Amino acid sequence: MTFKYVLPFIALTASASIAAEEYQLFTELKADHVRFSGDSKTNWDLKGTYFFDKKQTLGPLDQFEYINKVSNIDANFSRVFNNNVWAIGGEYFAENNLVVSASHQRTSGFYASTLGLGYLFADNFIVRAEAIKPKNSSTAFLFSASYDHKLQNNNDYIGFTAQVDDEFDYFSISTKYFASLGEASYIALGLGLEDNDGTNNWNLSADYYLTKMTSFGVKYDKADNYTVNAKHYFDQNWALNAGYGSNADTSGIKVYSLAVIGQF
Repeated sequence: MTFKYVLPFIALTASASIAAEEYQLFTELKADHVRFSGDSKTNWDLKGTYFFDKKQTLGPLDQFEYINKVSNIDANFSRVFNNNVWAIGGEYFAENNLVVSASHQRTSGFYASTLGLGYLFADNFIVRAEAIKPKNSSTAFLFSASYDHKLQNNNDYIGFTAQVDDEFDYFSISTKYFASLGEASYIALGLGLEDNDGTNNWNLSADYYLTKMTSFGVKYDKADNYTVNAKHYFDQNWALNAGYGSNADTSGIKVYSLAVIGQF
């Protein structure tokens, strides 16, 4: 069985204090205005995540530990090309280090449910097994492991995640590097490699933080899709993220994005 799980989503100067902030509730309202061959459409996305304990930042207000260890629930609603897409999920971290997760996603004519079980061997190492049941399809099983290694201080790290399905038709490896550059500036770099039944892909990302409240980012993948964005927090709770995306080979595709972010 090939692991394929697709929903119709569009993928497409403040003072800097070194003190870390703490948050439990994260919300985002995003609009993507898509233009292609003279046509245009605006897609909407509203999502929120609540953690049952506080999450501490690593400096930038949108950077947290690589491996989450806090129980949470999340919900998402999207309006994508006249289709409504709903999603709800959550994770529970038990005292015996077991991790239980569940999610359900639904859109017109399609739905899928996921159940997961994991084990937190250490604060920096977790393994998971997930059973994914799409409508009118067999259950797929996905196995993953994540590990992070602390670098020069308690915040800098390099993290790795590997995933594979039960018949090895799908596998992926991703890594993230986060570090302070001094004087309240930071960098976050990402690399992902994926093979889906012989079709491979890669993606790169980079974010540079002028301060913990202002950043600029860029993403690029094998299919020549790219995005650039700028994010700024006006205070400790509210931010605005603006982006532009296109394709290097098909310049007629343009995506203009704007998101309002609230975290408390």
